[in-house]
Amino acid sequence: VKQLIEELIERLKKQSAAEAEQKGWCDKSIGEAKQKRSNAADEIDELNSAMAEGEAIRDKLVEELSLLDDEIESIKKKQEEAQELRKKEKVENEKTVEEAKDGLKAVAEAIKILETFYKKAEKSEVDLSLVQGPKEDAPDAGFEGGEAYSGAQDGANGALGLLEVISSDFKRTVTETEKAEAEAAEDHDVFMTESDKSLAEKEKAKKEKTKQKDDVLEKLSDNGESLKAQVKLVTTAVKELLELKDACELTSDTWDERVAKREEEIKALKQALCILDHFEQF
Repeated sequence: VKQLIEELIERLKKQSAAEAEQKGWCDKSIGEAKQKRSNAADEIDELNSAMAEGEAIRDKLVEELSLLDDEIESIKKKQEEAQELRKKEKVENEKTVEEAKDGLKAVAEAIKILETFYKKAEKSEVDLSLVQGPKEDAPDAGFEGGEAYSGAQDGANGALGLLEVISSDFKRTVTETEKAEAEAAEDHDVFMTESDKSLAEKEKAKKEKTKQKDDVLEKLSDNGESLKAQVKLVTTAVKELLELKDACELTSDTWDERVAKREEEIKALKQALCILDHFEQF
């Protein structure tokens, strides 16, 4: 009987040592699994926050790039319209100047012809000796007998005066049109220079923001892959904890209760062994 009790005590001690070793392994494994789950959960929170921020930046950049595209397109369209308008305006001005110069040339020729005529007519006289019949019978012609016709030489109201006015109008047209053309060309150059500068700035901004967007998209993609990995880690940790629960919780009793019951059992067996030893002495 003593031998059976001693063997039972020894077996209980071995079981206690084995369970203690298993308890240590369980505590370590459960602790590591929980730590993995906690670390992955923290990483998931950080990644979610980073991705939310990245998505907000991405959406803002997309909106800004869309606005830049509209502005760039608007500038290019205005430049095309300005180029077309400048081209037509230049053709019209050149035509106006050409017509005015042709008119001025024609008027100058007309003035030259009339001036020559009036100068010649002013010096001429009529030889009345060739006229037959009594002078008194001749009708009133509006000038003295023997006086040659010298034309309507009464200043601005005459043909020369009218032609000089027309010539002045043509000269003014040429001057004003050429001035208007020069101003229009200058204004066009200023507009094109300023719009080219604005266009260059916006295209530079578009290039920079496109790169920023690409960087953000790449970061979002990387974070997305990291998030999948962390979710997988959490899933694995939870699975490990479930498996450890089955392996480490053998009964409904807690570890402390099992240790206490076993110690009580060993104590009782030792007491029984002591009684048997004492009985043998008698």
